[in-house]
Amino acid sequence: MSPATRLRIFYFLYYGYVGAALPYFPVYLKGLGFSGGEIGTVLMIGPLVAAPAALAWATISDRLRAPSQALAAAALWSLGAALFLPVARAPLALGAVVLLQSMAERAVVPLADSVTVEWARANPGASYTHIRLFGSLGFIALAQGLGLLLAARGDVPGDRAVPLAVLACVAGYALVALRLPSPSPPPASPHRREALALVRDPRVVGLLAACAVHWACCAPFHLLFGVFVRDRGLPASVTGLAMAAGVGAELVVLLAFPWLESRLRDRSLFAVAFAGSAVRWWLLSRAHAPAALVGLQLFHGLTFGVFWGTSVRALASIVPPALRATGQALYSAVVFGAGNAVGFQLSGLGYDRLGGVGPLFAVAATAEAALLAAMLWTTRRQRLPAAG
Repeated sequence: MSPATRLRIFYFLYYGYVGAALPYFPVYLKGLGFSGGEIGTVLMIGPLVAAPAALAWATISDRLRAPSQALAAAALWSLGAALFLPVARAPLALGAVVLLQSMAERAVVPLADSVTVEWARANPGASYTHIRLFGSLGFIALAQGLGLLLAARGDVPGDRAVPLAVLACVAGYALVALRLPSPSPPPASPHRREALALVRDPRVVGLLAACAVHWACCAPFHLLFGVFVRDRGLPASVTGLAMAAGVGAELVVLLAFPWLESRLRDRSLFAVAFAGSAVRWWLLSRAHAPAALVGLQLFHGLTFGVFWGTSVRALASIVPPALRATGQALYSAVVFGAGNAVGFQLSGLGYDRLGGVGPLFAVAATAEAALLAAMLWTTRRQRLPAAG
């Protein structure tokens, strides 16, 4: 099996895990009797742990110049914790399991991306986005398949099929991680001062801040879209169709991204992603019909596909190869860690206080529009001639 094939299978299984957990785990928790605040708190643990976990694993990876070995170890740790998901059903127990799993699972994506980016750079003709798109296929397969399975089983509250599906995907990607390619190591391990310089670079700070705000705006969807569908009186199969439609659009964008990045600058691509997301959240806040809920997810090609491809390209352009894992981990810590933590907690509390998910989408649309305006204003300021 070629290295590219192993990487594709890894992404398929990892994002299959995301496709099982993201839309259905909050619904599973609600079926166990959790309140919106408890759901937000339990699922906020992962983002909170993301920063120290990802940075710790990445530092070890860069210092030892062994990202593939660090990835395999993190994946096996995640599997060990996921074994307890089907049997933990109380908030405290599930919180403990999520905490234990997040201590390694939150490092899996930055480590995998660092391995894939460097492998693609060393192999002319290879493309990170064309490998990563197999993750989108995995997401579609699990989101759609599990939705149909849950609907066929009668949409039973607290159905154990959800944690079992999550566990199966974690076991799969952990096994594949044992045989991923090892990129050629840099000639020397990075010095601590080089790593600290990343957080002082205004380009890195600006990129991380914008991406974290965008990702926080996505939190109502990531946390509560499955609940939103149920609150509209619709079956879990609609959630699966919506997720499949969204990731299908993402897949098309990832396929086209090499063409897009050759013609548009990063700021232009980010502007498209933020504007499309603002429109998506606003329309979703007012949608009720199944066709509308599913059709609006086509905007996911902009919300994630354009956003993710542009983020990876922008980060790779300003982070030196010797710090690739650290750079990816820093991005994951700030965006998927801090951004998710704030967004999840506010979404859970907002659901309880505002009485539904629709108002949360309207707030997210406003925040995305503000982010777009801030980016355009900053761009204009940078283009103005200096005074005097």
